[in-house]
Amino acid sequence: MVTPKHTAKKLAAMKADELFSSLLSPEQHAAVKKVKKGKGKTKNNPIIATGGYVASVDDGPEIFTGDNDDFDIIKHMQHAEDPVTGTLRDLKIDDGDMKRAKNYYDFSFNILGKDVHPPWSRQLWIGSMLFGEVCPCCSNKKWLDVNNVPKDYAAKEMPEHLVFLEYGVCPKCKRTKYDLIKNHNLKNYLQLDNVLGQRSGKSSSAGGGYAPYIAHRYLTFPNLATMSKSMQASTELTMTFVSLNFNKAVGVLWTPFRKTIENSSWFKEYFALLDFYKNKYGKELYRNSTLYMSFFHKNLRFYPSGPRSSTLRGDTRIAALLDELGLFPLPTGDQDEDENSERANADEAHKSLMNSLTTVSATTLKLMKQGQSFAPPCVMMCVSSPISQRDKVMRLLRDSKTDPTILGINMPTWEMNPDLDRDSPVIASAYAANWEKAERDFGANPPMVHSTYVKRATYEDGLFIGGQNTHRLKYMMDRPGEIYGRIERIRTSKWPSLVTIDAGHKNNSFSIVAGHFDFDTQKTVVSTLIEVMALESRSINFNLLYKHIILPLCKDVNAIAMLADQWQSVDLLYRIKEDMGNNPLGKPRTLAKQHSPRRKDFDNVVAMMNNRSIVLPLIDNADKQRVLDGQVEDWTSEMQGKPSAHLMLQMATVRSVGEERCPEKGDGYTDDLWRAYILFASKIHEPKIFERLVEARDFDYSNGRAKPSLPVFVGRSGGMSHYPNMLRQGLTQQLGHSNSSSPVTVNTIELDKLLRDNGG
Repeated sequence: MVTPKHTAKKLAAMKADELFSSLLSPEQHAAVKKVKKGKGKTKNNPIIATGGYVASVDDGPEIFTGDNDDFDIIKHMQHAEDPVTGTLRDLKIDDGDMKRAKNYYDFSFNILGKDVHPPWSRQLWIGSMLFGEVCPCCSNKKWLDVNNVPKDYAAKEMPEHLVFLEYGVCPKCKRTKYDLIKNHNLKNYLQLDNVLGQRSGKSSSAGGGYAPYIAHRYLTFPNLATMSKSMQASTELTMTFVSLNFNKAVGVLWTPFRKTIENSSWFKEYFALLDFYKNKYGKELYRNSTLYMSFFHKNLRFYPSGPRSSTLRGDTRIAALLDELGLFPLPTGDQDEDENSERANADEAHKSLMNSLTTVSATTLKLMKQGQSFAPPCVMMCVSSPISQRDKVMRLLRDSKTDPTILGINMPTWEMNPDLDRDSPVIASAYAANWEKAERDFGANPPMVHSTYVKRATYEDGLFIGGQNTHRLKYMMDRPGEIYGRIERIRTSKWPSLVTIDAGHKNNSFSIVAGHFDFDTQKTVVSTLIEVMALESRSINFNLLYKHIILPLCKDVNAIAMLADQWQSVDLLYRIKEDMGNNPLGKPRTLAKQHSPRRKDFDNVVAMMNNRSIVLPLIDNADKQRVLDGQVEDWTSEMQGKPSAHLMLQMATVRSVGEERCPEKGDGYTDDLWRAYILFASKIHEPKIFERLVEARDFDYSNGRAKPSLPVFVGRSGGMSHYPNMLRQGLTQQLGHSNSSSPVTVNTIELDKLLRDNGG
């Protein structure tokens, strides 16, 4: 009997002449040999033929029984062949009768079916896109954008708009997944960044939907070590569920995963199958514990974990789930990782888990290139409500706009959950109680840092409207390991000024603020912002900074006083008082004093900002928008030479840490310029400082001489003025009319006495 050519090819492809030699007729042997075209000797195989059945040398199960005359080898070989991968099934543990999901949609509605609640429409969309199972060529293009998927649309009806790949191949255009990735813009995602509002089902969909699907895919796919030489058979592959602590990992991720597994008929049947073979071989094939799940025949292990650094490193993973990444602590210092820390920070946790996926993700991509279109996914899933614009999930969200391997989703609760709307009582009441917190928690739109001290409306408009900064800074790095600078005067200031400094030596910036009271407009004006950053790990040379910046600036702006916050500046205060000399009255031209702002100083300055009684130097519109949109990733590089923008950024990122405590810098940010500004704005209206501003308005220091430029009225108090009525107006209007938030009060008796002494 002649063996058909297609049959001979199938027999050759399955190595039937090696595996089932005694079951082939001479004609079939000859046909297989012809197909192979004499390509050499076959390799030894651990399966041997023995009469009417085939048995493995390691006492495996009897696969075929009966007489050769009744044995349909083609039928049984078709059963032995995996139709999806084209490889020989595991004949020792035959799961060929177990149904296999074609895609995540099929898994949700046909494998899990009624055993588990089906995903919402947008949850199904996210999962299908994450696993690369939607044909971009044949699907409704509008529905390739999640925003065009109605949140209350019946997820089961999604095939009306989206064409799902079946076993990695489009059922319509027949393109393979790899072809769609390479040539038709199907994204090969490696990670999901789900930044969603609270009560949006983000954790349950990841733990109870996406993770069980990944488990299903690996359980129904041949062991990777048998498919690729890059994988070691001894390597255990893991899927890890991580959160802020172990209990949270168990509660929000691991428990939904286990419930899906336990309630699923498919997984029950799979466990029963393994129990059957366990009894047959007397060997344990799996272990399903409350805190881990292992499949020994597949070398797979799934388990929850806390954020311990030692736990997150080392595994070879098929998937990782990271819940509430936005709440993980941000890295500190110059290093992304702290090798001595037991608790991983946000960047370290993410990096460790992503690195652990490298081996498997490379292997599955290679398999797809080789024609294995249904190679299982290998992905990282970050699910979190955000806490601040700088937290890890928000940074990943911004990265997703340019990185095609990240699927970034940012939606408020009411855009994901079909049972909740913006005006639902729980959401509406949250917004009524605290708009910013509710916008962060339910709107998934966080501030730049959590617990912001200054509200956005305070600095967004009407504040940075002054003139150009009076001076421009040029960095100097001509001394090894040190940094300082020089200043160039851009414009002059009409009125005498107050100068304040906040001194940073190595890790922080050295910040200088200068400004005055404009007696024409009755506004407090910040005219100068200078910030010397400690770049390239250099230390700031205070001596050269004083010589080339502080002293020239004080002369240029006619500083009547210089105030400093920290003890490191004491020497600078002594020097400036000495070097600036005396004013025409024979008193020190520049007072020098140390003062540390208190909480009331911060509150008073914010009140001034809200009242719009203070003006700051102009800010570039593009820089302003980047700050407001939370787009500043690295202030040390992006804010160089932009002190106005950096001050706005610091306003946006200082945090409230208690009603009685001074605000502190946000994680990953600095506040040196902000503190110098607070010192300036809170002290400029102190009576002694303001009196000297009035006194020095008409002092002339040209040609190195200190003299009054016009006749003056001098009183016994030492105060000076050409215009007593203006003195009264300036002091009373600025100091006396303010509300209770004003930082000072006016002694009207002393004021009247001063005016009488000066002819008023």
